[in-house]
Amino acid sequence: MKTCSRVKMGSRLKLLLLTAGVCMSLTVGCGKSENKYTYRDAGIEALNAGDYESAIASFDEAINASNALVGAFDIDVLKYRAEAEYRAADYQAASDTYGILIQVDKERPEYLNMRCVSKAQTGDLSGALDDYKRAAELDTEKNAPGRAEAILAAGAALENQGASAEAMTLYESAQAEGIENAELYNRMGLCKFGEKDYETAITYFAQGLLKPDAASVPDLIYNQAVAYEYKGDFDKARELMEQYVAGNSSDEEAARELEFLKTR
Repeated sequence: MKTCSRVKMGSRLKLLLLTAGVCMSLTVGCGKSENKYTYRDAGIEALNAGDYESAIASFDEAINASNALVGAFDIDVLKYRAEAEYRAADYQAASDTYGILIQVDKERPEYLNMRCVSKAQTGDLSGALDDYKRAAELDTEKNAPGRAEAILAAGAALENQGASAEAMTLYESAQAEGIENAELYNRMGLCKFGEKDYETAITYFAQGLLKPDAASVPDLIYNQAVAYEYKGDFDKARELMEQYVAGNSSDEEAARELEFLKTR
């Protein structure tokens, strides 16, 4: 089954922190305050263009040019920086920056949600679950940014710890809240597959394929094919695996699986 995303770690730019109790300074001796907005704007432009490394560098320059204790400007820049780090797949850096935001701008569910997702990507499953639970406590309206992503990350962490029933409960609660996306149904299908309930797993994978973002989760087709194989419907499994391989020709595992299915 296809269950784990691949993580690529980039270089991490360190934020200068001077800590005294709960007060943190993000300053350096050089840098001019009049440049900070220019640096921030350049970072946003690079972020929107997909040049995440340049964006991170510009956001660092903006913070370095701020020459003040943490204020609204620095918090704004840190939010952009965390987003750039996450998009750059530098999940440890993103987790660290969301941690700084929590320290300087209090515990907010949106920060905890995204730190949960970032921690899950680094393999810190226990930390991801802790952040999800705390975010859920604070997010009484259940509408904080990043909630859907955090639910999926927390659920995957539970699955990896062997608690698939708890993960399924979490996914079902997300569904009840109106959270509907392809990956949610993929994960629900995987939980049912783990229980050897292949028929229900197939149903969930099929529902995921009907979602607008289905193209972003190609594993839905692969997983559905495998579920049909385990169910004993080799013709349908081969048909789906051929479909998957046609769009993912570099997946050697799937190619081998298809060759196997051709012999059944």
